[in-house]
Amino acid sequence: MQLATPAGPYAEAAHIRALGKPHNGPDVPSNVLCLCPNHHVLFDTGAIYIDSAGNVRDARTGDELGKLRVVAGHSPDWAHLTYHRQHHRP
Repeated sequence: MQLATPAGPYAEAAHIRALGKPHNGPDVPSNVLCLCPNHHVLFDTGAIYIDSAGNVRDARTGDELGKLRVVAGHSPDWAHLTYHRQHHRP
């Protein structure tokens, strides 16, 4: 998602597997999602996650919030998404 601003759309690069200790995620495009600032915080804190079918889910309720959109030329590494689920889901 993106945030509309007077200067144009704004989005942030969210690392799927966090950089640094203890996660030691790589700083590579396949470990990044493009998210609006609100979804970036929700993803980083584990409030939302992406299931193995590519559905974005609310961690508290398990409700589906939408589908992960993937654009040509960018492929998230599903191993990093699995890692995120394993380390951030309640």
